[in-house]
Amino acid sequence: MRELPYRRLQVWRRAQDLAERILILSEQPPISRQRYFRWQMCNAAMSVPANIAEGNGRSTPLDYASFLDRAYGSLGELDTWLDMAERRGWVNLEKAALLRDEIVQIAAMLNALRNKIRDQRDLRSRR
Repeated sequence: MRELPYRRLQVWRRAQDLAERILILSEQPPISRQRYFRWQMCNAAMSVPANIAEGNGRSTPLDYASFLDRAYGSLGELDTWLDMAERRGWVNLEKAALLRDEIVQIAAMLNALRNKIRDQRDLRSRR
């Protein structure tokens, strides 16, 4: 069976791993008792790889870049939820720092991919 192209992207795989770690974190008390908070945090985490995958399937580089922008925005949202969980004492500082480091690394990877897609679009428009 053939593999869908986005599954070969390291940024998608790392975003999937991050989302899984967030889902596991959200199952632990006290976050598990905060239903709205848990839903929002998990939704932001899952939105990152989902938008990478959806954008990869789009027909134009501009559409792809737009979905990468959404994924990047979702990382910011996830970081905000994580910050609030840390402030409330729902996640320890060490765990939050590890997750935040991963968020920063994925953000850099997304930014590089976004720039590459936009550069390809610019090259095509100059022809």
